[in-house]
Amino acid sequence: MAPRYYLAVAMLAAGVSAQSLQVYSEFQRIDPFGAVVAVDRAERPREILSPALARNAHATFQAVVTVPGGSPFSLYLAQNPEDAVRVTAYQPAFVKRGETWIPDGLEPLKLSEIRQVLNPVRQVPGQTVVVVWLDLWVAAGAPVRRTRFELQLHAGGQWIVYPMELRIFAPVVPAAQGRLEALAPVEAPAARTAAGPLSAYVCGAVRGGEEGPLTVRGLIRRNARQDMALARSLGRATLPAEILEALGAADREKWCQAPGGPPQLGAEWYLRVRDFLYRTAAQPKP
Repeated sequence: MAPRYYLAVAMLAAGVSAQSLQVYSEFQRIDPFGAVVAVDRAERPREILSPALARNAHATFQAVVTVPGGSPFSLYLAQNPEDAVRVTAYQPAFVKRGETWIPDGLEPLKLSEIRQVLNPVRQVPGQTVVVVWLDLWVAAGAPVRRTRFELQLHAGGQWIVYPMELRIFAPVVPAAQGRLEALAPVEAPAARTAAGPLSAYVCGAVRGGEEGPLTVRGLIRRNARQDMALARSLGRATLPAEILEALGAADREKWCQAPGGPPQLGAEWYLRVRDFLYRTAAQPKP
């Protein structure tokens, strides 16, 4: 791991950096000005510091880079051990709904041999941040371990590092099968797209959709379908009811009529479903 990490932490602690680097979940879509899209705002967004990752599965996060005056910068990705996960980087294309810019389409970004994210650009007039979607893939045979994953921002002669510890769990996710669920409208909360695969599993209801172009919503659906493939592989007849209990939804029929999370769980409510499934899958079988 690059030794500049310690220098970056010292700079942050001293409060001398005008740049910033933040990481968000897939359910906190970021607009071109660094704000969470209104329908996705959570009172207490989850800190992405030590996420759990299943094997044979993807995990998706957003890196948000702010530099003053649109100054040039470099963003690097570092792993220890090297190549513990495979990373694909995307830049979102923003679409306007009313007065709101929402990220939806995704354009691949190249990574150099030194894991530098190449050529992100500002697309919207007055845009103040650059958003990079990071899609991490864990191979089925990956070792079960904790691994270091860092985002390293170099701008204005300074380094800022966002350190993460990836917790690679033992469960191996089988391939998702069955009909694709419909994507929610782009202006709907991000978690509503994840509710489609969840509803198909819990309620047996599928509103059919298509593959379509690569989008933020498509990644969210794919990730939720992974979760439901894991759920089905556990073979527990009581699991749908247990998932709803984890959401605080005791009435299955009522929930199936309006799938979603209770207001107190906020816009990232679906993460509670994923947490529950990962914990359940990691438990020793009787």
